[in-house]
Amino acid sequence: MEAQFVSDYFYNCSKFVLEDPGVQELIRNTSAQYSMVVLEASHTDALYGFSQIFNAPLVGIAAYGSAWNIDFLAGNSAPSVYEPMSALGYSPGLSLLEKWHNLIFITEERLVERFIYLPRQIDLYKQHFPTISTSLHDLRRRFSLILINQHFSMGRVRSNVPNLVEVAGMHLHSPPEPLDRELQQFLDEAEHGVVYFSMGLQMMDRWLPSEMLTTMLTAFKKLKQRVVWKTNDPRMGNKSTNVYAKGYLPQRAILKHPNVKVFITHAGLLSTIEATHYAVPLLCIPIFFDQFQNSDRMEKMGVARSLDVGRFTPEMMVEAIEDMSLNPIYKQKALELSDRFHDQPMTPIETAIWWTEYVLRHKGADYMRIAEQEMSLMQYYNVDVVSVLFGRIGLSAMILIFLGWKLVSLATRNLEYRFNVPMVR
Repeated sequence: MEAQFVSDYFYNCSKFVLEDPGVQELIRNTSAQYSMVVLEASHTDALYGFSQIFNAPLVGIAAYGSAWNIDFLAGNSAPSVYEPMSALGYSPGLSLLEKWHNLIFITEERLVERFIYLPRQIDLYKQHFPTISTSLHDLRRRFSLILINQHFSMGRVRSNVPNLVEVAGMHLHSPPEPLDRELQQFLDEAEHGVVYFSMGLQMMDRWLPSEMLTTMLTAFKKLKQRVVWKTNDPRMGNKSTNVYAKGYLPQRAILKHPNVKVFITHAGLLSTIEATHYAVPLLCIPIFFDQFQNSDRMEKMGVARSLDVGRFTPEMMVEAIEDMSLNPIYKQKALELSDRFHDQPMTPIETAIWWTEYVLRHKGADYMRIAEQEMSLMQYYNVDVVSVLFGRIGLSAMILIFLGWKLVSLATRNLEYRFNVPMVR
């Protein structure tokens, strides 16, 4: 059911784009010329046809960072058994058991993509781009460049081919939205600091566990710190004198304020990038998808703690906030992380622009990718390396077994000779 729901969702996303009257007119306009097609790389397969009708390089943006499906689109043969897309199957992948656990989930995801998701995208592709002879399977191997919304400094290290470029924080190029006078004063006058609580722009309060908001309010009333709360029901804030509540808040401007001590977050990717940018420790309450992975990485780097969304109490929340506000190690680690995140030769937006123009200058720069069709099956899946490895292990094992057998035989003959008693073999 979950796989069918996801398939339906992405099918409708592609369908609504392709059936838009303006898009339909663009497809029929034979005089239209474009030098590049840029789109979300993951789960928009039917839209790849635009690169063919305009004869333009295909450039993707991976909003949620890289995973095995992005590796495939870029022709990246890097192993990704340590990171499935599904949060349900996520584990750090450090032990052999965890690697096998993740591999099972990745295999399931591949089967879902192949037999549930892709067939419907292919139908859309054929329906709206009937004159294109290139199959969608071939188009999926023609990305010139994919810009990934991640950076290795944030604990997500992967081996990337040249056409996978990390640009986490690209959205930080524009200045933050300013604080209004009331909120500015609320932050400025916070003698004991500020806790900022937001579960993301898209998350509605009614989607959270029923008791969670009551638990949060009970905890906030016990704090000496002030609380800025992004909520769909701002009346919640009226129940406590130290809470400022609103339906929409300028998150970046809040995180930038020096009095903000802790950011209570769902650990969405943009939120973790912004917290890293402004060096704010995180108290994570992950809900779904990549949030568990983001929370786990931030916690391992010492800039975060995490709580189970359905199991924490007001006392647990207060203890975590007090610990993170008063223990200087969290802020120190956040500053160190922010320092190395900013230590780049170009800003993320400059990096994205440079590589995009590079692809334009070199007419798609096809030489940057390793396509599996250009490699033998044994090369792409490293079967040759594995064969040599296990061949050596097998040969060594055979030699040891042979030597052991010879030693046992020799010992047996010595005993027979010494005692003149034939041994039963």
